[in-house]
Amino acid sequence: MPMDIVIATDKPEYRTTGLISVTSGAAYTTTEPIGSAPTTTGQNFLIPTNLGDKPSLLRLAPFCGAAVAPTAATFASGGLRVVGWSIYTQTGGTAFYVPTVLADLALGLTTGTVQTELVNGVAQYPFSTVTVGASVPTVNLYSPGTAAAANVEACAAVIDTIGMQFVQLQFKATASVSTPTMGAFYSFI
Repeated sequence: MPMDIVIATDKPEYRTTGLISVTSGAAYTTTEPIGSAPTTTGQNFLIPTNLGDKPSLLRLAPFCGAAVAPTAATFASGGLRVVGWSIYTQTGGTAFYVPTVLADLALGLTTGTVQTELVNGVAQYPFSTVTVGASVPTVNLYSPGTAAAANVEACAAVIDTIGMQFVQLQFKATASVSTPTMGAFYSFI
């Protein structure tokens, strides 16, 4: 008698980077091989896990924050770079960390009313457009594109992190709002 095959896909909950302060107009941090493990510093967030036992697809839903609701004009040129790190053990046994840019995403807000999400009591505003930069590996984008002015849907991206021991998120934006911040919900699927 034939049997149905059931494939169970893990559906993990999102985690969050929280809101990370960004300096308007600042570029991404230079990513080069280093002699110490990458960290959360400045406009960078290190996802707190060693990926050896995790699935390789990283799902991201980026957002921004400000003292007042941002618009496409006041929070422009948002960017999110995903950097994977692999370890090379030198002949003397010392670790050396080698980066690979896995995705370079351009983020934006549509002209409609930007949704407000209260996360842990703090207002966050989801980006609604996402495009991928040239010369990066395949990235799956989920961008609602043109949305109703009253309900601007959030965008998302899925990036393959296969073989990386660490994953770091780098943020940047040009913003005329006071105290601009950025972050992302993330989960491995």
